[in-house]
Amino acid sequence: MERTTPRLLHLAVLCSFAQLTMGQNEVDALRFSSITPGGTARSIGLANAFGALGADAVSVAINPAGLGLYRNTELSFTPALEVNTVNSLYGGITSTDVKSRFHFSNVALILNSPAERAGSDWRSSTFGVVFDRQATHHWGRQAVGRDVQTSILDDFAWQAEGTRANDLYDAFPFAAGLAYDTYGIDPLDPADTLGTSYVPALPGGSVVDQTMTIDSRGATNNTSFFYSGNYMDKLYIGMSLGIVGYRYKHTRLHSETVPDESVDLKDLTYREDLAITGNGVEVKAGVIYRFHDRFRAGIAVHSPMWMTMNDAYNTSMNTTFRTPSQADGRTSYSSASPDGIFAYKLNSPLRAVLSAAYIAGEHGLVSVDYEYADFTGMRFRPSTRLDDSYTFTAENEVISTVFRPVHSVRAGTEWRSGGWYFRMGWGFVPDAYRTTDFMHAQATRTYAGGIGYRTANLSVDLGANYIQRNANYYPYDPAFANVIREERNTLRTLLTIALRP
Repeated sequence: MERTTPRLLHLAVLCSFAQLTMGQNEVDALRFSSITPGGTARSIGLANAFGALGADAVSVAINPAGLGLYRNTELSFTPALEVNTVNSLYGGITSTDVKSRFHFSNVALILNSPAERAGSDWRSSTFGVVFDRQATHHWGRQAVGRDVQTSILDDFAWQAEGTRANDLYDAFPFAAGLAYDTYGIDPLDPADTLGTSYVPALPGGSVVDQTMTIDSRGATNNTSFFYSGNYMDKLYIGMSLGIVGYRYKHTRLHSETVPDESVDLKDLTYREDLAITGNGVEVKAGVIYRFHDRFRAGIAVHSPMWMTMNDAYNTSMNTTFRTPSQADGRTSYSSASPDGIFAYKLNSPLRAVLSAAYIAGEHGLVSVDYEYADFTGMRFRPSTRLDDSYTFTAENEVISTVFRPVHSVRAGTEWRSGGWYFRMGWGFVPDAYRTTDFMHAQATRTYAGGIGYRTANLSVDLGANYIQRNANYYPYDPAFANVIREERNTLRTLLTIALRP
């Protein structure tokens, strides 16, 4: 087929193409809904097993009733250093990428107000505001494959099947249309311009070397306003209203090189850029009851995070051939999609937390939290700001099919020697994918430790978490691609300075 200058790109595309290409799928819903308290250095030293303990800024993220155990006003700052490492295994080849980030994990203003009337059953009220970073999206990921027997062009050719060549860009402006514009796929019959069958620009039996990189950044932050009350030093109640901010960006590069010099196609690169921003609210409510000076227990309910989301995205593709075009001598071709935008709503799962703590007098404590979250309850909904009839029925059905309820456990202990405190903890969160789903991977495990020194007016705490989890994904359609298995490790180190005037 004679190569000429690629067709002019259309300047606009309907927003409803968004859900067919990038974003608004179960992967995005799970990424947004996978949160954990950022916490303080003290709380992460116990793996955030703080539901029944209270008197720490992390309580607003687990059980706001715990803020009722404060006896003093407190101002605390928690800077954090996070190192994220990803080891990827693809076709027997292991690749490693490391990304570090400094940020504030938690900033809290806790205002304690004792009862005005002596002898009142309501001993005190506590209110204030807490900023908590509940997820990080700063990851660098790379996978390398050698002599791979399939290509992303196989996926694009399959996607284009049944669509006339003149309609390809209109139908698939972010994927197969780019491949056709850059001659990555061609009609099965070059003489039939109205044909609807396509083949990749690779002869059967060809192998390629592949490199996939995903560079992501962003965070999920929660700024909560809360109130908690202390009734007779026995019953503690609390409620919080959280303002949630979500920021996520990624750049994904898929590169292929054809080592066989007898094949005309030399290499290709497919790039996608995605930016998601969102804002919303959530409500938490809980109670803690002190059964005995040495034992207390609590329960809390977290509403879904009701979010309004906005996506901005584009894709591009470049190909290079070994044989120059007879028309103009070109060997390289490029095509880029229009900029896509889409607005929608997303709800995270409802959560419930049960907690218990044993207090060994002034010497130490042991605390356990159990958390339930039903990830089948995540839901996409249309935005009220757009006149769009798309209902997300297919996406929500997939969510109900591939995910499951998750039962998580956190446990921690703290022991005291004078003004010094020593902490350890452990956490376990099963993978949200059903065990029968090909995306299912190992659970997330957290190993925690910390140390602190406290006086009546000042405390300084240092805590660390080492978090291990696995994930699976495919570089393109699983019908053609092999799975990429990732081992993700995070080392979080937090320093908290708290002032109690």
